[in-house]
Amino acid sequence: PELGNLSALTQLILEKGAIGMTGTIPRELGNLTSLQELDLSWLQVSGSIPPELGKLSALRVFKVSGTKLSGPIPPELGKLSELRVFQVSDTKLSGPIPPELGNLSAIEQWFMVHTRVSGTIPPELGQLTKLQILHLNSNRLS
Repeated sequence: PELGNLSALTQLILEKGAIGMTGTIPRELGNLTSLQELDLSWLQVSGSIPPELGKLSALRVFKVSGTKLSGPIPPELGKLSELRVFQVSDTKLSGPIPPELGNLSAIEQWFMVHTRVSGTIPPELGQLTKLQILHLNSNRLS
C-alpha cells in the first residue's frame, strides 16, 4: 500500500523473485498517476486485476504475464488511453474480453496467450488502428 504514495513514480518493474512479492496487486497502485510502465510478470501475485488500475492515465506498458492472476479483465482498463503494450499471457484470467478495451486507441502490442479468456472477440477491437501485434492463441475464444 505504501507504493501508492509514490506520486512521481514512472516505472514499477518487479522481476521474478527479486523481492518475493506474493499476494494480490494492491489497489493503491491506481494512485500512481505518473506511472508509465507496470511490469509484474512472473511474480507470484494472485487474485484479480484491481479496477483502480484504470485510473493510470499515463500508463503505456502493462505486463502481468506468468502470474497467478485470475478472474475477469476489468472493463476500467479501457480508460488507459496511452497504453501501448498489454501483456497478460500465461495467467488464469477468464471471462469475455471487455468491449471497453476497444477504447485503447494507442495500443500497438496485445499478448493474451494461454489464458482462460472466453467468448467472442468484441467487434470494438476493430477500432484499434495502431495495433501491430495481436496474439490471442491458446484461449477459449470462439
